[in-house]
Amino acid sequence: MTTVAEPHGATSAAAPDDAVTQPRVVTPFRRFAEDFAESRVALFGLMLLVGVIIVGVFAPWIAPQNPYDLTDFTERDARLPPGSERLFDAQIFAVSLPGLEAGVPVSIDAAQTVDPANPFVDHLVIDAVLVETADGNEIRLTVETEPPDALDGLDTIQVENLPRGVELTVGEKHAFRNLWTLTRDDLRSFAIALPPGYDRDVGFRLRLTTTATDPSFTYWLGTDAQGRDMLSAMMYGLRTSLGVGVMSGIFALVIGMSLGLTAAYFGGRVETLIMRIVDLQLSFPAILVALMLLAVLGRGVDKVILALIIVQWAYYARTTRSAALVERRKEYMEAAACLALSRWRIIFRHLLPNCLPPVIVVGTVQVAHAIALEATLSFLGIGLPLTKPSLGLLISNGFDYLLAGKYWISVYPGLALLVTIVAINLVGDQLRDVLNPRLQR
Repeated sequence: MTTVAEPHGATSAAAPDDAVTQPRVVTPFRRFAEDFAESRVALFGLMLLVGVIIVGVFAPWIAPQNPYDLTDFTERDARLPPGSERLFDAQIFAVSLPGLEAGVPVSIDAAQTVDPANPFVDHLVIDAVLVETADGNEIRLTVETEPPDALDGLDTIQVENLPRGVELTVGEKHAFRNLWTLTRDDLRSFAIALPPGYDRDVGFRLRLTTTATDPSFTYWLGTDAQGRDMLSAMMYGLRTSLGVGVMSGIFALVIGMSLGLTAAYFGGRVETLIMRIVDLQLSFPAILVALMLLAVLGRGVDKVILALIIVQWAYYARTTRSAALVERRKEYMEAAACLALSRWRIIFRHLLPNCLPPVIVVGTVQVAHAIALEATLSFLGIGLPLTKPSLGLLISNGFDYLLAGKYWISVYPGLALLVTIVAINLVGDQLRDVLNPRLQR
């Protein structure tokens, strides 16, 4: 076989004149992102986790309702199924009858003290006349509304805050309060009986409620026993659960990692003391330790975070010590010691960064564990108070209504908790594979 040499200066036809092969630069972050993206399941979990975090962080701005503002919900909407429309709020009219002259009719406009977004009674006019009777005096009232048929859709009618001694001639009186309940027919024309010698003004309130719904607000996931929107309550619950899980995880990581590094670097009695405490901590079930701590500390967000820190720090300490024992025997640690660097600089500037990958993996798993543990404590009634929503507390609130068919009160918060924990675990499992050098191809 003969090889023909090309003339000096000739260019091969297979390669362009100015073709220059540039080496592909792969940064550590890019390599990490490419390895992580190899798993579609992990990417799906990451998207779920990002969505959960966004919903939890921005809950006050995206939630349809503030479920813990007592003025923003009513018990009339309690336990509505998913997809129900909000019932109209009660309209309250203040009525003030000044000193009336017998036989002289007076027409007054009732002042509305509660103005819902879509009132079902636009205007209310009351004609009053004082009539002398054998037992005293009566004020006979005739009520007209705008629109005229507004009274047809009323559910309940109540007359409140009548002066002492003043009673209605119709309706049903409350057993302990000066409160009267009327029917729709009674409201159109009724009378107020005054005691003998009564010469003061008469004022009262008319509370009108209806069974009509407000189409401008829909409870897509139903309501709970207090009438709160379940979708809004779950958004606020995610915010609280994520906050408790992340805060307790960060503090536990700092404490456990510091103790683990100290035990691995110094060794001897220091290591023995720290690791025996870790063994003692891990010998008890986490839920049992948390229960005992909260039984002593009481309920509260800060108490739950403290209990979770005490429960979790030992996991970080053991993981960090294991990684630090491996790194301590490597050459760069000996070089740092030969340079006469301080112990704390060697620990936190050289040893710590190389121990982070396994600790990060444990951290993601422990955050999910902390969220589940907080939900368990709240479900048992010793975790967060009622004024601080969490997914576990929402599940607990609906547990008594499961057998009554009100499944949504517990099921939907339970699904939200499940999605959150699964998303965190999917991300943590992929992080373990990516950051473990033994699994690198």
